[in-house]
Amino acid sequence: MDKSLMQRLLSSKKSAKIHPTAVMLKYGSHFPRRGDESYDDAPSFEDFGAFIAETSDSKSHKTVFNLQSESRSRVSKGVRGQLQSFSEASVFSSRVMWAVLFGAALAHGCVSLLTRLAADLSHIPSLELLFVRSVLQVLSIAVVLYHKEAPFGPQGCRLHLFSYGIFNVVSISCAYTSFALVPPANGAIVWRASATVFSAVLSFLLVEERLGVTDIISVSCSVFGLGFILIPNLASEEKPLGFWQEAFGYVLMVLAGLMAALSMILYRCVKQQVSLWTALFTFGWMGSLWSCCSMFLLQEPVIPHDAETWIFLISISFCSTISFLGVYYGLQRLHPALVSTVQHLELVVAMVLQLVVLHMLPSVCDIIGATIIVTSVIVLGLVKVLCGGKREMEEYKEILDSSVK
Repeated sequence: MDKSLMQRLLSSKKSAKIHPTAVMLKYGSHFPRRGDESYDDAPSFEDFGAFIAETSDSKSHKTVFNLQSESRSRVSKGVRGQLQSFSEASVFSSRVMWAVLFGAALAHGCVSLLTRLAADLSHIPSLELLFVRSVLQVLSIAVVLYHKEAPFGPQGCRLHLFSYGIFNVVSISCAYTSFALVPPANGAIVWRASATVFSAVLSFLLVEERLGVTDIISVSCSVFGLGFILIPNLASEEKPLGFWQEAFGYVLMVLAGLMAALSMILYRCVKQQVSLWTALFTFGWMGSLWSCCSMFLLQEPVIPHDAETWIFLISISFCSTISFLGVYYGLQRLHPALVSTVQHLELVVAMVLQLVVLHMLPSVCDIIGATIIVTSVIVLGLVKVLCGGKREMEEYKEILDSSVK
């Protein structure tokens, strides 16, 4: 056979046309995949695109024009039938996440009151509280083994998980130690504010995770609300321990916020390989070892003998665990700075509980700052749920329109 004829035959095979609906495979590749930072557990655009591609390819072998038209018509009806369920599932998942974050803030707001009651009743030191909490959280190993997960993390991310545990334990230890040097309310405000600011900055610098314009405004307003509460308290409080010791306490609180931000960012990096329960177990066993060693050196342990104190300790551990799981559930889908901003509500919850239980009246600045925090967090949640759901619906429709052309 002539070589030129052979070349023409081969070149004619290479020019075979591709079915029009196959372009959806390329279109769907622009959306987040499993393992990406923006991937979540809700029905995603990737799943939706895969559904369209699979449905479209089912009739691709027919070449008669009327059958191709019938195929596209059936694809359109099938895809439109799935559009509503995909979008509703995604919006529902977002609402659940925000409800969990609000619940975590409520649970952690109860911890400060319970800690105050336990300290007044039996003078339980802070590191002993951390020890009891960590020991009870070690029991999460049962859930980890039930799901057949590696207790110390998968082979490829054990160093990240270990570093996450170190940062988390150092953060809690610095915060609890600082409570002996500065007023607990002021220390908690500095801790939360610094964790939020460091989360926003370090997420951008380390993993290039940015905040939107609305997110920046909400985070800034919430931090401003914290400052509105803190500054008058700093100006009016007495300094029984001296200026330098109190300054050292606030430095420890800023360090605690920095470590908390790093731990959240590290968990964001391994969230696809490490479950919530594995992260909880990591914090539990590392916190148990650290607090067991340090509380005998830095503080004098107290053995509670009454049932009421043990009820307070178990309640503190339970609320702390609920808060931990809620925060790290939110970190699977949301920016660390936004998760930290929602947790500012715990200060408002603690303020209300102190008023109801301890009859401690908040100042005018406390009320104004709490109002700013609540408003900014609620607006942030509404914008994310309502506008985010609308945007997802529009993107689903964009995929649909391009699939049936």
